Amino acid sequence: MSGRAPRIFYVPNEFGGFRQVGFREPLEMLHRAGMIESLEVFSLLDAVRSGGDARAHRRELLERVAAFQPDILLMQHLVGTGLRRSHFADLQASCRSDFIYHEADPYSRHLHPLPIEAREAGRAADVVFTVGRGTFADNFRRAGSKNVRWLPSAYEPNRSVNFDRPLREDRPFEVVIVANRNRPRLRGLPDWRERIRFVELMQEHFGTRLAVYGRGWEGPTAKGPAPFEAQDEAITSGWVSANWDHFANEDSYFSNRLPISLASGSIHATTDHPGYDELFGDKAEGFLIRGTSPEALIASIDSVLENTTTDERLRRIQAGREFAAATFRQDDLMLQMLNWRRTWIDPSGARTIWAANRDASR
Repeated sequence: MSGRAPRIFYVPNEFGGFRQVGFREPLEMLHRAGMIESLEVFSLLDAVRSGGDARAHRRELLERVAAFQPDILLMQHLVGTGLRRSHFADLQASCRSDFIYHEADPYSRHLHPLPIEAREAGRAADVVFTVGRGTFADNFRRAGSKNVRWLPSAYEPNRSVNFDRPLREDRPFEVVIVANRNRPRLRGLPDWRERIRFVELMQEHFGTRLAVYGRGWEGPTAKGPAPFEAQDEAITSGWVSANWDHFANEDSYFSNRLPISLASGSIHATTDHPGYDELFGDKAEGFLIRGTSPEALIASIDSVLENTTTDERLRRIQAGREFAAATFRQDDLMLQMLNWRRTWIDPSGARTIWAANRDASR
């Protein structure tokens, strides 16, 4: 244990009406309980995108961090903020102990390369957390990062009441896909062709037993975009949620679609990745369906639907929800970042505080 409560300065990845409640609310609870001495949050990206003088916003960040003198400076996905090497040098100098950079967006080496803000943040930070163990981590090492660690994509347990509701039994569809159709003119995210082919094959195979939520899809299965706050409702309208990942070959990678689907209450079908045997092992045989090609994944989905009763599906879904709660909660993973070098915050004490706040809000 560190012996005292830390001072934490948090720079979230948020703008417009979106807020990182999965980080903000747990941090605020810990602050109110005295497990964080002082807490300050500054949404630089939101300030820059909202207009005004971007240089003034960056200067304000530097001044506020210098005045605050945090033990922990936690920064996330700074693309679009305009921060450069000199800014990070000043931020590093103002941080007493742990400068942490969290990059939950995926980047390849050439097609979709790491942006300059992320490269410079990674070079200056004491530790970088990213969502893949292969190219994603290597991107930061090539940029000069001293310590790069894997942290999975997560779900925000306080984002939706549906994560705690009884499992849904009225499911009008067998399979649901939540994904936008991206067909770039020049460059785009990797594996976009395979995603389109997967969805089109799914539409052909399942017909109206399938619902596809997202922009750009056509036909009777297309249901239009699902707002982020309502994705859990869309996901649980089917027994199986299906996805074909961008970055299909990245070691140990999945987007937040996987934890959100499991926590919402769905069997999840997705691209197989290197590292999944280690991450999931035998525990996921019931609630996670994996495929190395669109055709193989469709065949596996079909097999599960044909060979399970409603009760068996509900048991699998409950197991997936319990696995997500034990493994992919954003508040728990946030603590892993904050405590990466020393135990600033006791995890069991933090979970007690969060549970008490959840019970009080019901």
